[in-house]
Amino acid sequence: MNTIRLSATSARNKFFELLNQVALGTEVIIEKDKKEIAVISPKKTKMDWEGLKKASIAAKGIWKDYDPKDNPLKRPGASDFLGRWDKNWNEIKKKKK
Repeated sequence: MNTIRLSATSARNKFFELLNQVALGTEVIIEKDKKEIAVISPKKTKMDWEGLKKASIAAKGIWKDYDPKDNPLKRPGASDFLGRWDKNWNEIKKKKK
């Protein structure tokens, strides 16, 4: 992928031209006071399945330590309508096993 670096003023003056370049696959880095402040890149159209797989593997088991007794919405003194979102949590867990 090609990359273009330019100042914020230049980017402002050539904005529509830059959008055309981005549509063709060029990445644009905009600098202000010699610091990178923004990147305009083409929209990704493909799903990153490998990234999704890695994230799901990293998140595996995230709910295994959940205990409904520790739910602050179910503690004594909590409002009556709070906590209904996990009303059937134990039944759902039993069905999955």
